[in-house]
Amino acid sequence: MSVYGDWKNATISAGGTITSAINLGRDYDYVSLQIPSMTPCKLSLRVAEMEGGTYYSLGSDTTTDEETFNRADVWRLGGYQFIKIVASKPQMGSVTIRVRGMRY
Repeated sequence: MSVYGDWKNATISAGGTITSAINLGRDYDYVSLQIPSMTPCKLSLRVAEMEGGTYYSLGSDTTTDEETFNRADVWRLGGYQFIKIVASKPQMGSVTIRVRGMRY
């Protein structure tokens, strides 16, 4: 039986490259993302074991380009609850990526 978490906003501020910490509410196997149009870059994930903990890079990245808009993706999360999304380049404007955890 699949379990889905609530959708949460992960915002990268204009000129920024990283979201603030996102608490998915519990540990999950995967994270689902809704990626809007954004400055072309690579997106990656950082995870922590606890709120306020040290964040580590996890897994591979996803490349966005000028053709990317309103894209959905799923990344393996491996049992983490606390995440940050990182862009390899500063964003021209504020970007909100929607995320939610998934368990199988």
